[in-house]
Formats: sequence, C-alpha cells, structure tokens
Amino acid sequence: MCEANVYLVRDGVEELLMEKVDRVVPGADDTVMLESVFGERRILKARIRELELVRHRIVLDEVRPQVDADDAELWLVPDTGHGHFHPGEEVSLTLWKGKGMRPGPGLAAERVEAFVVRGGQQVAVGLQSEGQGLRLSLGQGEDGLVTVYAREEGDRRCYAKVIIEVGHHHHQGVEPVGLPLEIVPRTHRHVHLGDHYEFTVLKHGRPLAGATVRATYPGSRSAGYPVRVATDESGSARVFLTAPGNWLFSVTDGDVTSTFTLVKGF
Repeated sequence: MCEANVYLVRDGVEELLMEKVDRVVPGADDTVMLESVFGERRILKARIRELELVRHRIVLDEVRPQVDADDAELWLVPDTGHGHFHPGEEVSLTLWKGKGMRPGPGLAAERVEAFVVRGGQQVAVGLQSEGQGLRLSLGQGEDGLVTVYAREEGDRRCYAKVIIEVGHHHHQGVEPVGLPLEIVPRTHRHVHLGDHYEFTVLKHGRPLAGATVRATYPGSRSAGYPVRVATDESGSARVFLTAPGNWLFSVTDGDVTSTFTLVKGF
C-alpha cells in the first residue's frame, strides 16, 4: 500500500492531520489538496516540508494568511484555564490583535483603551505589553460578573468584549455596555459541548438584522472562521458549540469590527 499519514506543523508543534492519504496535490497560493483511501478530502493552506514515504509520513507546514490592517480584529482572553477566577484571586486578561484567534503584529498600547464595567460603572484599565499581546490586570476579584472591553479607533474601529466570572454559579441576564457594534449574549450561563449559544447583535443599541456573525475556537483547522450564522429580524442568532474551549464571535458592519469571547471551562 502506498498511503501515508499526513502531519501538520502548527506553531512548532507537529500534529496528525489525516490518516491513509493516497493523493496529495499542491495547488496555487500555497494550497494543498489531500485525499485519503476512505474518500475524505481536505484542502488547506500549507507547504510540503518533508516526504518520508518509507515511513509512510508526509509533513506539512501550516501557512497562515497575512492579516491586512483593514481586516484585523481585537479579542480578549482571560488568563485562566478553568473558565473563571476565584474571589481574592488576581484577575488578568490578554488582549490580542489578528484574525480568528490567530495573533498578528500591529498591537500598540498607545492606540488602545480598555475598560472594566461593573455595577453600571466603567473604569479605565491600564495595558502592559507582553509578547504580541497586551496584558490587563484588574486586581483581586470580587464575587460576581465583570465585563471588560477594549477599543482601537482609527480609519477602522475595532472593539473586543468578554464577560468574566469571579466565583461560581452566576446565571443572569446580560446588559450591553453601549458599543457602536456589540454582541450581547442572551444570558450568562455555563454552556457545554453540544449546547446552542444564543446572542443578539446591536448597532448603536438597536438590533441589527441580517448581520453575518463568524465564530471559531482554539484548534480549529480552518484558517478563518469555520462557523457563520446570520442574525434574524430581531438581531438574534445562535451557534451550536461543536468544540471545547473558548469561542470567539466576530461581526463587521461598515468600518467597525466587534468581537465577543465566550469563556468556557471544559
């Protein structure tokens, strides 16, 4: 048999991509088409690094698309691996710029503002460079929900928002913070793999019908957004959660892009 397993190198880590591949067709613009003996077919952005046919191995290097400045977005990720912080624990986040949870260059602290919203009050938060991202520290957390958002304004305006849970079992409605374009969850609750997540898109505080909302998650093999949904007449939509970990939702209207990070602890 002449088939081989295909491995993809992503961020320096080699992972199994497909098994028993018997057809590899390089294409234009750094695309590679793979087809297995099972009939599975996949096209991805990658370059062939190595062919080890005796060992039935093909190794590809992932090709990440260049993020145009006009296409970049911001997103916020809490620095916790279990979905929430404990009361008294330092609450910190990282702000990223790029596309689809794939960081890129161009994030400068002097061009970004960040705010924490709690009890109807908004307070500015300092940002500190940390690698390609910017770190936000909110100090010791108090039991409850905290909303954090960031903005970068220029020829294009980018906004990012996240709801952080300090403590446990905070299930309640969510109020918008007043962004020009904003994704607002129907409620804050613990969601699980296989759930539908419901939200509304607001433009200047009013529901935006017909907006395309893109969604992705860590580990997605898609270089862009594997999930796309459109809002209905009431500006609402829902996404079926097919993968564990945090999800990123993004919507663009004119020169404004706004994201919301759904934080999950599984």
